[in-house]
Amino acid sequence: GMLRTSRRVACGGALLVGGALAVQGEEARRAVALGLARIDDTLRPTLAAILPPEVFICLYSACRTPFIQALSISASSQSHLTTQMESEHVRAMGLLFRNDLGNAAGLDKDGSLLDFNYALGAGFTVVGTVLSEKHTGNIFSFLGGLWKGNAWTPLPLSGAALNSLGLPSKGVDTVLRNIAAFRARHGILPQCVKQKREHTRDSDSSRAVAVFPIGVSIMGHPAHSDPTEKLEGVLHCVRSSIPLADFIEINESCPNVHHGGGNGAAETDELRARLQAVVTVRNEAAEEDG
Repeated sequence: GMLRTSRRVACGGALLVGGALAVQGEEARRAVALGLARIDDTLRPTLAAILPPEVFICLYSACRTPFIQALSISASSQSHLTTQMESEHVRAMGLLFRNDLGNAAGLDKDGSLLDFNYALGAGFTVVGTVLSEKHTGNIFSFLGGLWKGNAWTPLPLSGAALNSLGLPSKGVDTVLRNIAAFRARHGILPQCVKQKREHTRDSDSSRAVAVFPIGVSIMGHPAHSDPTEKLEGVLHCVRSSIPLADFIEINESCPNVHHGGGNGAAETDELRARLQAVVTVRNEAAEEDG
């Protein structure tokens, strides 16, 4: 009946997107991924109208991760796009950006889309939110347990989306390995003081192409109920990220996880203490680097 049909639709969508990963050749994978995106753009309003809500949410939740993986392996075919925004670099907060349009935290949680975003022409990117250890995020069960995972769904009529991913993360070590590998592949070093002095507003185009600030969004691990343990996790991520990140973002509020802590004045004091600890770690790292 309806449940059986719904299950076939949800599983079929995930298999189609997952098929992009199995296609041989980078160009073929990219073609499959982009083809699926075009089909989805056309069919999404209809799917939202005819599918039961749970099936629609399950379909897009199950397809999100494999589609992102398909995008990550398609980046090498888009390198020609990197030259389109060379002359639009912007200087702000001591950093040089390729342009003023980039990706916020949430899309590329583990640094696997750095090549894709760079090839697409993004002016900068923020990786994360990153946690000190692995985290599954919020796990929901759909269609009688047929599929379990993080919930994400588009809103076809508005172009927006809703999620309750709950900060899934592969952990800071995996993220930093991905950032280091990306920098090595493209020869893009972090913008330390010495490199900042080398870049000017009149940099030639070859230098402009190599400008791509990478930020790391960091948060206390949702599974750490002890405030001291949570803070130590944040500081560990900050210490580890400083050598590879151009800037660091502290994520203090995610609506999809329980934060704990105090209320009112106590909560403000905890926030102040956390930020002071982060600044102390930053200053210590600056002193060590001279």
